[in-house]
Amino acid sequence: MHAKRDVFLGLSRILVGVLFTISGLIKINDVRGFAYKLDEYFEVFQKHTDLPFHELLSPWSVGLAGVIAVAETALALFLLIGYARHLTTWSLVSMILFFTFLTAYSAITKAVSDCGCFGEVIKLTPWQSFAKDVVLLFFIGYLFLKREEIAPWIPRKWLLPVAWGMTGVFAGMTYYFYSYLPAIDFLPYHTGKNLKEALSPGSRGVPEITDYVSTKLTDCQIDELTGKVLIIVALRLEALREPEIAQLRQLIEGLPSDVRVVGVTASPRDVRTEWPRSKGLPICFAPQDQTVLKAMLRASSGALYLEEGVIRAKWPWRRLPKGSELTSWASSS
Repeated sequence: MHAKRDVFLGLSRILVGVLFTISGLIKINDVRGFAYKLDEYFEVFQKHTDLPFHELLSPWSVGLAGVIAVAETALALFLLIGYARHLTTWSLVSMILFFTFLTAYSAITKAVSDCGCFGEVIKLTPWQSFAKDVVLLFFIGYLFLKREEIAPWIPRKWLLPVAWGMTGVFAGMTYYFYSYLPAIDFLPYHTGKNLKEALSPGSRGVPEITDYVSTKLTDCQIDELTGKVLIIVALRLEALREPEIAQLRQLIEGLPSDVRVVGVTASPRDVRTEWPRSKGLPICFAPQDQTVLKAMLRASSGALYLEEGVIRAKWPWRRLPKGSELTSWASSS
């Protein structure tokens, strides 16, 4: 009986550790996307309770997303190597109870369509997410009850440096991917994507991407699906800072004449009209839904370069190249 319990304890450690590692690394890879999901929850809570959840917590959504992502991944590592078993099991129980509440709330109220547990990689319905958390709650509960028997799986002298050294690495990765772009892009607007095909009716008569509005249907009247086009992406023009504007100016200056430029933003019409003029940027900005913009680029601003509707390159504003270097960066993308 004791041997069986030991085997089950080991299997529980591996199962919980691996699942939390996968979930945590997905969140670290796309921490901005996870922050968007938290923001969605805050909005729903405020709507359902009339309490200022969104007003108070929205400014902290990125920080909270980063802390949760790092904590989830670090706790998975702690469990697998056997470090700080009391802290680890108490933290895991608290975290899974919190996640179970969120997924149960989503399933019952139908307020959020996807919990964001595995980001854009694995889409689960609210009830599937809840069932997954209930199963994890069982295994984590068992680990908690048997926490005294959790033994290190690496030499004790390596526990502390490995645990906190890797936690530092996870934190660094989170900050880096937030500052730039996810290492692996699971979104529908990834490099190499053929937007012309994705926006065309498929075999069932429904396009793969249904919420994107082409700029040729707006006042800009630029068909971004033909020829060479640079799409400037800005969530809110009025929120752009001077360093971002300087990078955008550097990008569009010196572009070859055969490269057309168009912008997309969620800013209102008056801002789209006046802002480029006031900043001396000869760009026509077309309206685009904020949700689409967040899927196009996980950054406050940046750009996509398309050739015949195929996304050849994309950059956040910190990585924008010079327009005069089009030949080099287009050929290397």
